[in-house]
Amino acid sequence: MKITFLGTGAGESYPGLWCNCPHCAYARRHRGRNIRANSCAVIDDTLMLDMGPMAFDAAARFGVDLTQVTTLLVTHNHEDHLYPMHLHWREVKEEHVGKPYVASLSLGGPRFTPLPELQIYGNAHVRSTLAPFLEEQPSPHMTFHLIEEGVPFSSSGYRVTPIRGNHHEKGFAHSYVIEKDGQTLLYALDTGTYDPDMQSLLLHFHFDIVIMEGTTGLNEQYYGHMCLENNRKFKQWLEDHGAFTPGHPFYLTHMSPHWCPPHDLYAEMVAPYGITLAYDGLTATL
Repeated sequence: MKITFLGTGAGESYPGLWCNCPHCAYARRHRGRNIRANSCAVIDDTLMLDMGPMAFDAAARFGVDLTQVTTLLVTHNHEDHLYPMHLHWREVKEEHVGKPYVASLSLGGPRFTPLPELQIYGNAHVRSTLAPFLEEQPSPHMTFHLIEEGVPFSSSGYRVTPIRGNHHEKGFAHSYVIEKDGQTLLYALDTGTYDPDMQSLLLHFHFDIVIMEGTTGLNEQYYGHMCLENNRKFKQWLEDHGAFTPGHPFYLTHMSPHWCPPHDLYAEMVAPYGITLAYDGLTATL
């Protein structure tokens, strides 16, 4: 599996849209890896994890072709993770594909190339958000599937198991265990601390790579997100139970400028724990 981080920031991005605190000012001044778009990732240019407002800008910047994505896994329906207007622009009448610009405006907008069918997976909150955009399509270019926590499904050659997180309210956000060719990845955004039943489920797997949100960074954890101390404890817990091997890649993403220092500084702070701070455009290959 090849994982490309299209974005590694939290909802306010990094620097924050309306903030000039020391962290945000540093990011604007030094740019580079300190600039973070909303969190999003893609595996093998085929499976997309969340689809926030900046996803397609980031994909173009990092040379990722999202027109070939056939599976979209949505963690939850907060706008920085799911921006459904992107799906609106995907839809035109099929007979207008490749036709002049004006003829293509009958629905979402111009699209001159055929697209593969997109399989979308998410919980009931995600389904509610996407309903208006799925109903407007003239043909089945997109199909939504309601996930069940702990119940695996197959899509685009991957085996995926949804894991319930604790963000906003019970059942509002889900992590995903993704398996392919003997490799297993945990993508855990906006998780909070997992409930005991989900902890037991996680221990059925052995993870080759973990990608986890570290939103609150050096601050204490608050409900719905993870801080560095609890990231460290979760990694150790996986190792103690034989679900993760020390030395394997453990990435932090979904950085908030309120609590996470800029990348130039924070990457060195998390490294002693065997944790790698992800950045926009980073590609990890298993």
